[in-house]
Amino acid sequence: MALLHEGPRAGATSNAPRWNVPLKVNVLLQSFPLLEAMSVVLLSIVSGMVYDLVSFGHFGEYGRNFGLGVVVAALFSTSAYARGLYLNLSSELRSLASQIKEVALIWTAVFLCLSVVALALRVGDMFSRQAVMLFFVTGLGGIIFMRLGAGRLFASLTRSDMLAKPQVVIVTQSDVRVPSGVVQAIEASGCEVCQTITLPAASSESSFLECMDKLIEHVRRRSVDEIVLAVSWADISLIEKITAHLCVVAVPVRLLPDHVVSALLKRPVVNLGGTRAIELQSAPLTAPQLLMKRLFDLVLTTVALPFLLPPLAVVAALIALESRPPVLFCQRRAGFNGRTFKIYKFRTMTILEDGPVVPQACRGDPRVTRVGRILRRFSIDEIPQLWNVLKGDMSLVGPRPHALAHDSEYSQIISLYPARHKVKPGVTGWAQINGWRGATPDVYMMIKRVEHDMWYVNNWSVWLDVKILLLTIPRIWTGRNAV
Repeated sequence: MALLHEGPRAGATSNAPRWNVPLKVNVLLQSFPLLEAMSVVLLSIVSGMVYDLVSFGHFGEYGRNFGLGVVVAALFSTSAYARGLYLNLSSELRSLASQIKEVALIWTAVFLCLSVVALALRVGDMFSRQAVMLFFVTGLGGIIFMRLGAGRLFASLTRSDMLAKPQVVIVTQSDVRVPSGVVQAIEASGCEVCQTITLPAASSESSFLECMDKLIEHVRRRSVDEIVLAVSWADISLIEKITAHLCVVAVPVRLLPDHVVSALLKRPVVNLGGTRAIELQSAPLTAPQLLMKRLFDLVLTTVALPFLLPPLAVVAALIALESRPPVLFCQRRAGFNGRTFKIYKFRTMTILEDGPVVPQACRGDPRVTRVGRILRRFSIDEIPQLWNVLKGDMSLVGPRPHALAHDSEYSQIISLYPARHKVKPGVTGWAQINGWRGATPDVYMMIKRVEHDMWYVNNWSVWLDVKILLLTIPRIWTGRNAV
């Protein structure tokens, strides 16, 4: 037999006095976008009339302001729908602070677009700039005020019994536990779980049919508004059987994700041709961000190089005078996506190593020349990598590239090590300005460097690159961890 349980609030409120108002909370929520659009139109008319009264001493023609309000309301509502501001309105209205930024952004974008259109069509003279600015300010304030008031009203109505709450039935299996957060989320949305039905074992067909009959009878008798299925997604046949039986009732039937699917649904859903896919891993930087970072590198590098060329020539001459050429040291390193490239540095050692074994430099290393010691102390030997930046092999800021021999060694020890190659390597990086510069004689130091590199990959922004570049100079001057 099926197990039927009354909802957690059903018994508590059955004897309590309540107003017999047919309007339900979800109806109010569904009406909110229309009310918000109407308020925008009204504010447009009022703003125009107030401006005319203050400027000219009488009310002007409100037709233009009405038309402007309709256009702005339509654009704002459409954009708000696209940004998801109406999808989960019950929770959105409760967290107004997180919405203010979105609302202000959409509202500003609408007015900027209309300004561009007005200039292109040469119809800007039809509207007073002061009146439009007044509408911009009062409209934005009105939307925020309306959402604040609606949030408080909704919270008050949810706590009271003044309005009828949508009734929800949860259907589950005996071996599937309904998360407590599901019931809380349903009640937080203004609904009421009036009953929980536990399905019998799959082998008992007669008990299953009896359970479905009782569910349908309960839906019709109690005027249930929604049925929520909390069953395993692996049991497709059961889901299809339940759906087939419930097709006779005119209420929505929704399927909750089980514990496996729930974890996947936390990830972004993207369009893939004519279907949709769950994004298990995203690129660290989007195409616009990659373009922005590349332009940032090119602009700064091309501006800096003319000023750096004279001192670089002096450095090259000092290296050539102390020891025989070459002045530059080239070594293969792993770059973006693990692709190999040749890195350029001023030669600071008496040897040029680029094989399967490359010993790291250490303090007092006899391989380091006298000029090389100074160059390494202030990281001057890294400046030729600006050529790598111009070529596109490197970026000004990013995880520092290591010799291929070191990559091969640490990739087997540190699981996240290869993930450093998700972005281009940099001349300087987040790890370097936080003290993890230079040699890494023990694994712990490399682990800390990788942790800082991964933080940079996951939190990149242009402003972060600017901050790292500004902090690089004082960090280099202190010479901490330089060898």
